[in-house]
Amino acid sequence: MDVLNPEDVSLYEDYYNSDGLEEFGLCKKTHVKEFSYLFLPTFYSVTCALGIIANLTLVVLLVKYKTLRMVLPLQMVISDILFTLSLSFWAVYAGSEWIFGDHSCKAITFVYMVSLYSSNLFVASLSLQRFLDDARVDSTLRIFRSSKRNGVLCAIVWLFSILAAAVHVSFVELQKFHEKIVCTYHFNDGFGWKVYTRFQMTLLGFVIPFLVLVFCWIRYCSVVVGRSRFQRFRLETGFTVMFFLLWFPYSVVIFLHALQDLHFFYACTTNIQFDFAIQVTESIAFTHVLVNPLLYMFLNKKVWKRLRNAFKTPREYLLEESSSSSNGSGQGDDIELKSVQRCQAHDVNFCAERPNNLLPELK
Repeated sequence: MDVLNPEDVSLYEDYYNSDGLEEFGLCKKTHVKEFSYLFLPTFYSVTCALGIIANLTLVVLLVKYKTLRMVLPLQMVISDILFTLSLSFWAVYAGSEWIFGDHSCKAITFVYMVSLYSSNLFVASLSLQRFLDDARVDSTLRIFRSSKRNGVLCAIVWLFSILAAAVHVSFVELQKFHEKIVCTYHFNDGFGWKVYTRFQMTLLGFVIPFLVLVFCWIRYCSVVVGRSRFQRFRLETGFTVMFFLLWFPYSVVIFLHALQDLHFFYACTTNIQFDFAIQVTESIAFTHVLVNPLLYMFLNKKVWKRLRNAFKTPREYLLEESSSSSNGSGQGDDIELKSVQRCQAHDVNFCAERPNNLLPELK
């Protein structure tokens, strides 16, 4: 389903029935239709199932362990869950027609668009949060270090996502096409709005989040890596690289479709290639509902440790804890022994005055 044309879930009417001409003949797109009928329902169903499993696993970890409870990661997961649930409706639609009614057409489109925008913006917000938390930023950025910072970021993300989605929903309605009910845009000859929605998706869905990720990654490299925080650097790099790989191809194709709407391209073969490209790149981009939680679980050291322990047997867990405790006590004994030796080397009365301080001079 083209994110900017909900009707394209099953029919891609905007493309199949365009007036693109090649040698003054009708541009037929039978192969594109057949491909979408077979591919899209299966892809949406599989992605929906895997996305629900991955995101619910992360939700359980975030809710169960207090040390993992953070506002922005939880908001990202909520966005991905909402987007994943919307795919179940598009999967049914892709195989037949819209059977959920007029109000559901607008409601599902609204949830779908809000969750898509907010998910990408929350990924960027997480990057910004990590940078502000770990880097010693200058005084001009200290305002963001307040306790209300994450709440403000969440409010901004949801507000921009809702406003952006409202533009799409205002043009969505049910229509009858070739004896089938479709949930589609109706721009009322407002050609400018159609182009605007495409550029809005490219800008707010990819360009702005990616620029934030790149900026934080560059600053993170120069400020944090020198402090031996490799785990955080790996997490930052992983999200930046994967975001680019998932969303850049799709954003390029959307941009090319906008140029096509502006009549930069006329050839039928080019039009058909764009239609295949939008389906393939869209599918890659939509796997973010699975990739986001997996990256966060596997690249975040604290989350990965909790997840790994959840799949261990009680015996394995006790053995590891016992081993960890033994190593810790051994290190403690060494430190205490060194402390006593250093006390003996100095004034005995000084050590006697501070009986509870085992490390009077240890730094």
